[in-house]
Amino acid sequence: MFKAGKRPKPGTLLAHLLVTLAYPAARALRAPQGSRLLVFTDTLTVIALVLLVCGIVYALVLRGDLDISEYIFSRGLSRNGKSYAAWKADKKEEREEAFNYPLFLGIVYLIVSAVIAWGFY
Repeated sequence: MFKAGKRPKPGTLLAHLLVTLAYPAARALRAPQGSRLLVFTDTLTVIALVLLVCGIVYALVLRGDLDISEYIFSRGLSRNGKSYAAWKADKKEEREEAFNYPLFLGIVYLIVSAVIAWGFY
């Protein structure tokens, strides 16, 4: 899932944090005064579950489990003459430095939601 040498890039991680936390923060600010933390925790949990599903699919892509489907689809659209072996080697090079931000943030958000829910409710 996560390789030892791969680390998230701070700029990209910050962008993902801002985008994924914008909706829970906006919902919490618009909630009534007494239930803001509960609304934030609930929306953060939903966002975390969506990120986990997306992260699992992206993990399959990073492992190469969907390569043949992608190759057939891209070959049909672009009429590319590359062989599957050459195409797969190119894809492997592209995936070497990829980090699975959705899976990472989904796990972190679920832990944060559980801590907030357990600690405050």
